[in-house]
Amino acid sequence: MTPGHSIERDRLRAGVVECPLCERQIPEPLTHAVVYGAVDTVTADNADAVECPVCDGVTFVAD
Repeated sequence: MTPGHSIERDRLRAGVVECPLCERQIPEPLTHAVVYGAVDTVTADNADAVECPVCDGVTFVAD
């Protein structure tokens, strides 16, 4: 279990992510994943955060 308001990386890999801020499910969470730094492709393994398309909140990904 992750502390506070964060998203578990395993849930991001599975594509089943609920926003801890508004408690709604984020459809296709990898399309809303954010990496802080230069990468060619955003993946579940290098994502730093996920932006919620419903509430516009940003939640960090935790291992």
